[in-house]
Amino acid sequence: MPTLFPINHDLLADARSGWNEHHRLFWMVGASGSGKSTVCQALGEQLGWPVFDMDAHIYGDWHARFDPVRHPVNTAWSRAENGLAWLLSLSWAEFDQFNRAALAEYLDLLAQDLADQDPDTPLLVDGGVYHAALLAQAIPAQQILCLHVPDRSSLRLWTDDPARYTMRGFMDPLPDAEAAWHKFLDFDQGIADTLLAEGRAAGIPQVVRGQDDPVAETVSQVARHLSHALRS
Repeated sequence: MPTLFPINHDLLADARSGWNEHHRLFWMVGASGSGKSTVCQALGEQLGWPVFDMDAHIYGDWHARFDPVRHPVNTAWSRAENGLAWLLSLSWAEFDQFNRAALAEYLDLLAQDLADQDPDTPLLVDGGVYHAALLAQAIPAQQILCLHVPDRSSLRLWTDDPARYTMRGFMDPLPDAEAAWHKFLDFDQGIADTLLAEGRAAGIPQVVRGQDDPVAETVSQVARHLSHALRS
C-alpha cells in the first residue's frame, strides 16, 4: 500500500536537535482513560512545574498554525468539513500512518513554542501522541513515561464513564452512526495496543495503575521516576 501520509523525518531531526539541552522536559503518554491528564495536573501542582496540554493545542490554537507545506497532514485534517468523519473514513493502516506523520508535525510546532524557553525550565507534556517509539526519536526514552491500565476496554471506557458520553453523540450526524461508533472504538483500542507495544520496544518506563488506584499513589510513583531520571 502506498504511504498516503509520509513522515517528515527532517522535522523529527529538527526537534531532536532543538531539545538536546531540555533535560527537564518530561512527556506523559497513555491511552484514553489512563489518567495521564489528571496525574500531570496533580504532579505539576506538587512540583510547581507547568503542564503543556497537547490536546488543547492540537485541537485549539495550532489549527491556525498548520502550514500546508510544512504540516500537510494536519492541514488536510483541519480543513476537512468534518474532521472526525474524515478520520473515520480511513482504514486502520491509513489512520496509523496519519498519526505517525502528524506526530512529526506536532513536534515541530512544540519546538517552535519552546524555542525561546530557557532549556533548564521544567515542563510536563501531557499526551497528544501514541507512537511512543517515534517520539523516542526526538527525546530520550527516559524522559517519556507511559501510564498503563491493565485489562483496559475501549467499550467500557467510552460507555461507562459519564465524562465521555458526549463522544457517542458526535457520531449521530454521520451517515452510518452505528458503524462509525464501532470503528471509533476499534481505533481507540488499536491506539492503546500500539502505545503499549511501542513503549515497551523503545524502553520507555511504564507506570501500571488500576482503575481505582488513588491519584496520589500514581503521582508518587511518577514523581519517583522523575527524581531518578533527573539524577541520571
